[in-house]
Amino acid sequence: MISMIKINLLPYREARLQKQKQQFKSLMLACALGGVLAAGLGWFYLNNSINSQTERNQLLTDGITRLDTEIQEIEKLELEKANFLSRKQKVEELETQRFEAARLLDTLNTVIPEGVYLTGITGSDALNYNIQGKAISDSKIAVFMRAIPGTGLFSNPELVSIKKANDSQEFVLKVSLNRQPAAAPAAAQ
Repeated sequence: MISMIKINLLPYREARLQKQKQQFKSLMLACALGGVLAAGLGWFYLNNSINSQTERNQLLTDGITRLDTEIQEIEKLELEKANFLSRKQKVEELETQRFEAARLLDTLNTVIPEGVYLTGITGSDALNYNIQGKAISDSKIAVFMRAIPGTGLFSNPELVSIKKANDSQEFVLKVSLNRQPAAAPAAAQ
């Protein structure tokens, strides 16, 4: 038998080219799908990061707002505390000065010599007082003026005026109080 030469008349080159084109299209499609998938994952990751950062920023903003309100409340409390302490100091000052008038009169009563009569005491300010009175003689006024600094309550007696009226001498003395600083009683507590 005679062998026949087989001749391929089919267009194998075109089939191979078609197959390569098909493989190229599949590869391109896979790459396109991979690119879309990578872009989607990248977008999802970035969007998630942005949302996470936005939430953290909002949390910080809320915390700052809350702290600002707390700071305002603290400042308000500090102001109330300062007002309370100033009122407390005023009350303590009034408490120490409460019996000052009685002490003043009692002290004057103990040092006033016989023959001297007080007719009035007026305060020109918180530390200075004018004492009006009558005496039977100038020497009695001098004895009274020398006795005033010995009380420890008064200092610097100064004769403002003296005049003769009927059988007596009318006089006006100016005296200053020896007052301790107001902070000393508060510090002692």
